[in-house]
Formats: sequence, C-alpha cells, structure tokens
Amino acid sequence: MGEGAWGTAIATVLAANGHKVRLWCHDAQVCADMCKTRHGGQGLADVVLSDLIHPTIDLEAAVSGADWIFEAIPVKFLRGALEKARAIFQNDQRWVILSKGIEQDSLLLPSQILDDVFGVEVKKAVVAGPSYAKDVATQQITAVSLASIDTNLAQELQLLMANDYFRPYITDDVIGVQAGTALKNVIALGIGMLDGAGYGDNTQAFIFTRGLHELRTLVRQLGGRDETVFGLAGVGDLVLTAMGSLSRNADVGRRLGAGQTLEQILEETGYTPEGINTVQSVHQMMERYDIQMPICRGIYDVIFNVVPLKDMLQRLMDMPLEWE
Repeated sequence: MGEGAWGTAIATVLAANGHKVRLWCHDAQVCADMCKTRHGGQGLADVVLSDLIHPTIDLEAAVSGADWIFEAIPVKFLRGALEKARAIFQNDQRWVILSKGIEQDSLLLPSQILDDVFGVEVKKAVVAGPSYAKDVATQQITAVSLASIDTNLAQELQLLMANDYFRPYITDDVIGVQAGTALKNVIALGIGMLDGAGYGDNTQAFIFTRGLHELRTLVRQLGGRDETVFGLAGVGDLVLTAMGSLSRNADVGRRLGAGQTLEQILEETGYTPEGINTVQSVHQMMERYDIQMPICRGIYDVIFNVVPLKDMLQRLMDMPLEWE
C-alpha cells in the first residue's frame, strides 16, 4: 500500500526475491504511468520495475487474498488509508509497517494506529532503519531493523525480505524502533537548518549528539529501550537522514536555515517531509507529558513560531550547565 518511493522500493526487494507484488497506488496518474513505462514514480524514475510488480488503484484487488501487506503511507494519511482497507481486512493477514512518524493529536505510532483502526491486535512487524528508497531500489547494500513481538512472524519476514543486498536484523522493541525512526527526522531538520544558515561542523555535531540524547528521552518515555537508540533504527537512521545527500528532511532544513519560509519550500519542492508532521506531534507530546526536549522545542519554534535560528541556539547556550 503506497506508490511513493519507499513503498515502491520495498516492492522491488520482494520482487527481486521472486514474490508477486500488487502495488496499490493512491494516485491514478502515477499508476497509469507505472503501468505504461514500467518505471518507478517520483524519485525512482530511472528504476525499471520487475514484471512481478503489478500497480493498481483498486485497493480491494490489491489487499484481498494477500499473505503479507506492506503499508508505506505517510503517517498524516495513514488512518484514512487503513479505514478504506478495514472492510476487506482478514485476521490471518500479516502487516508490515513501513510508515515513519507519530500521528498528531492521538500521538499514536503507526503500529498503534493499525490496531486502533481495525479494533484488534493485528499480526504485524515494523521495518525501519537507514535506507534511502533509491539506494534500496538500485540494490545498494542496506541493513534495517525488523521489529515484532511475534518471533515466528519476524523470522518468516526476515527470510522473505533478506537477499544479497538487503539484510534485516530482528528485534522485539516495536515501540523503540518506531520512536527512533520518527524523531530522527526532526533532528535531521535541525541539522539541515544549521547547514543552510552556515554554521560549522562543531555546532552541527553539538546538535546531532544532544539531539540523539533527546531521541533516547522520547524512546524511554514511550516504553522503548536504550539499545534500540544505538542501533539501526536510532543512530543509524539519524546519521543517514541528517548527513546523507538524499535526505528530504535535511534538504528542507537547509532551505529553512537559508531563510525560506515553510510555505515557499513546500511550493517549490512539491513534498512535505515526514519530519514536519513529526515535530508537531513531538511538540504536543512535550506539552502533554511535560518532557524536556529543548532542541526539538527549538526546531518547532523556528519552523512554526518564526523564532530566529540564532535565538534558538542562544537559548540552548543559556541553559544551566549540567553533567553529560
């Protein structure tokens, strides 16, 4: 479910392993283009799709009878997409969460949204980690976290996805993996801002490291574990998203740091990175649960309260001195 770059990239992994994939497309034009050209959509236009990948706009045709359902819907739209699938949901189907983020207002993680919409505890796993869609689709060596509380399901999915370029590592920390991979997008926005505003490596390393500390704070608050923070879905994904050349979150951050408004950026680029939604959700969490995350709060203020970046940094420097 989801014809975006990430959903399409995972479809290519499954097809490379010999599995037939029905790729549900929300956008009819994208679906038509994929069927006509046999190439991927936005960001993957140079990727030739396997004959085993069958794009369709018919959700029932895509989901009905499927053994595994991989959803790659932006969190902002995930609930709506799942509502459409609820009438054709089957209890024996296994779901794989590819979405990254936290739903605003409810403050639910993607796996929790899935259970909430279907009204049962769905058989599911989460796949996340340092994995640009284009690199996956062009078969660059990639490792990810595969999280599930069901060991048998996790092992079956690991064998389903693993090949000579894609390597999933199993964990049972479903919450930690989702929290880590959501918050790294926010920190990447901040690193991009610093880069766009001309701040040097020392400043970026400061925000990166203390941002990782805040990531751990959120993971702990939600019930995840420290070791997940220092794994693929934590520091691994943060390094890629904050420092990598293909990061949309870092790109939008650089544009913000250079003085563009969010509205200008979204109009120019045509996309909204997941970090923009997540920073709003994290801000709600800080207010609701009284969590102290000054870097995330500062990133939110720069984007939505038009606080100058230099003022946000000065606030950090004026905080009471503390032990590391």
